[in-house]
Amino acid sequence: MTQTWISLTEVNEKKIEKLLEGEFKNIPITNQYETRRLKNEDVLIIQYLSGKIVVQGKEKYAKFIADFIEGKTKEPEQKKEEKEDKRTIIGSDETLKGDTFGGMVVVAVKADNDTRQKLKDIGVKDSKTITDKDIITLAKQIKDIIGKDNYCIYEKNPETYNQHVGNTTQLLNAMHTRVLKTLGDADQIMVDQFPGAKINLKNAKTETKAESKYTEVAAASILARERGLKQIDILSEQAGFKVPKGSTHVKDALKTLKEKGLDPKMFLKMNFKNVKKVFD
Repeated sequence: MTQTWISLTEVNEKKIEKLLEGEFKNIPITNQYETRRLKNEDVLIIQYLSGKIVVQGKEKYAKFIADFIEGKTKEPEQKKEEKEDKRTIIGSDETLKGDTFGGMVVVAVKADNDTRQKLKDIGVKDSKTITDKDIITLAKQIKDIIGKDNYCIYEKNPETYNQHVGNTTQLLNAMHTRVLKTLGDADQIMVDQFPGAKINLKNAKTETKAESKYTEVAAASILARERGLKQIDILSEQAGFKVPKGSTHVKDALKTLKEKGLDPKMFLKMNFKNVKKVFD
């Protein structure tokens, strides 16, 4: 890590504004002596009331940005995928896979460059970093932006999921393939990696943490999670108690379900070990 101090002038203040057209974003200031903070993945820029600027970050890139502000280098290019990527991409992701209650939901989203930028502008990112409340709001905005022909949702409730408990990976591959094929051709098809992932479609690739790298996969993860939340709400209504998400704190809920005499196949993944302990 390195830091460089620069005196603020009218010229380099315009350079700072130019950075906001690229990868840099304004972030909240942390004390009364600061007037502005900008940040990207590698560099933090702090502007002070005293008229000084400090550039902090990874040595090579921080020096490049400091030199740009001082007029020693040309404008830094945006990342290739942000500046030059004009491809049409379909991305898919799933939810509820690891939840004890509920079945499984897989969603695909298709976007071109213009749509991709609109999705970024409303804050589309990996659904795991977004609250349930914001998921519902974002999902509606995503659907409005991309239109009904550019997303596909395929859902299994617990009952239909349990008809495929012999091979969950095969079910996942089939569900992903179905939603991706529904959206037609694309320059690239990206699937968030899962164990045993095998998507036999043209231009299809699997990649770990794809939801944090591809806007389409992130959008798919948000739509999937929204539908998953709806499924959990429906199951809660049917069970007569709040059905828990995940698989960590479900012991009491499993016990309550059994005490009520409800059919576990209508609520649970019967191939999960914690379910077998209670209902076998």
